[in-house]
Amino acid sequence: MGLLRFLVLIFLISLPLFFCPIVFAQDITERLVEGQASMENLTKEDARRLAIEDALRKAVEEVVGVDVLASTLVVNFRQLGDIIRVIPYGRVVEREVLEEGVKEIRQKGKTTPSLIYWVKVKSKVQKEKGGIDPFFKLAEAALNREVFKDGDQMVIKVKPTKDCYLTIFNILQDEKVLILVPSRFKKNNFVKADETFAFPDDDDFRKGIKLVVHGSEGKKSVETIYILGLKQPLKFPEKFQEGLFGTYRGQTAFMTDLIKEIVEIPLSERAEKFLQYQVTR
Repeated sequence: MGLLRFLVLIFLISLPLFFCPIVFAQDITERLVEGQASMENLTKEDARRLAIEDALRKAVEEVVGVDVLASTLVVNFRQLGDIIRVIPYGRVVEREVLEEGVKEIRQKGKTTPSLIYWVKVKSKVQKEKGGIDPFFKLAEAALNREVFKDGDQMVIKVKPTKDCYLTIFNILQDEKVLILVPSRFKKNNFVKADETFAFPDDDDFRKGIKLVVHGSEGKKSVETIYILGLKQPLKFPEKFQEGLFGTYRGQTAFMTDLIKEIVEIPLSERAEKFLQYQVTR
């Protein structure tokens, strides 16, 4: 996976999927869905959990839809093929596992079968009430390039259409999440409407703060910058780490932890933007 170095700080970068309670909801719909998860390098318990999450995701997507306006959170992952993952605007309020077990899947070109954990789940899905603020957007959000080589510097820019507080996350290909902004080196994350926020900006450069991209040996990674704009300030838990002084201990939060925080925020109070990029050596 790629690596961003912030001053003398190293941020491992690389994004979604989990469904948690949302504050405002209505319209409960029942769905019968199947889910599955590969058991390769996983315990039976972990594979079962992932299979149930897969089923619940499908249930929510069937009810809410995977194309909820232009601001639906959609991110392509390079993990066991290209997977489109979505944070829909809905939640599972009740679930019952009806059937489950281990199945063998034979794939072309392989002499031994692969094992998957399979579940059939009956779930009740509730749509979120209300909608986004159509006048609150993160406009002109962009990186200085889409493909980075080892040692390139990254610059992130965004222009909110309303006064807001920006939090910039870096999401690893394995779904680990770290915070770039705010940090102990850039504490002020308030941005006025129609002003361009850049990180690093000229003042950061004068202080020696840079975002330098580093790729892993012999591999190409696809990673993501996630920009979240909020009308009110919000401090995220300490488990979302920065990764200090040139070391990264691998103890940060995951995408599921981030989604648990995000889905509790009403749609009208937030605006989001995902910026995906590649890292090559």
